[in-house]
Amino acid sequence: MNRRDFFKTTVAGFGAVTFLSALARAEGRGGSGSAPAAAAAKPVLVDPKAPDAKAVNYVNVNTDIKDKALKNERSGVKFENQKCKGCIFYGVDKETTVGGKKASTCQMPFAKDKLVAAEGWCSSWAKR
Repeated sequence: MNRRDFFKTTVAGFGAVTFLSALARAEGRGGSGSAPAAAAAKPVLVDPKAPDAKAVNYVNVNTDIKDKALKNERSGVKFENQKCKGCIFYGVDKETTVGGKKASTCQMPFAKDKLVAAEGWCSSWAKR
């Protein structure tokens, strides 16, 4: 095998592996990965009892926080006014209603494919 054939084979193999892994990821999401299928999924709020949410003390309503050590002022904002809708990580432009509560996306990893409540709070809160 000469050098040219080697590189042709390598590039073709890399392309095939890339294609197959993308195909496998799309099937793992439950379809071809098309936008209509993703848009048809019903939005779901983050469950405060989920391990990832517990790790950041997430609650759907900030008054549900009982630990006084967490109820401190941040960036000049009193705890009572710290809500997801005022957080830098909250997707204001993507706000929707879920179960009668305003909610949106969050950039924090614990909220990966789910929404957080506008009135919610977590220990990653940062002033918008």
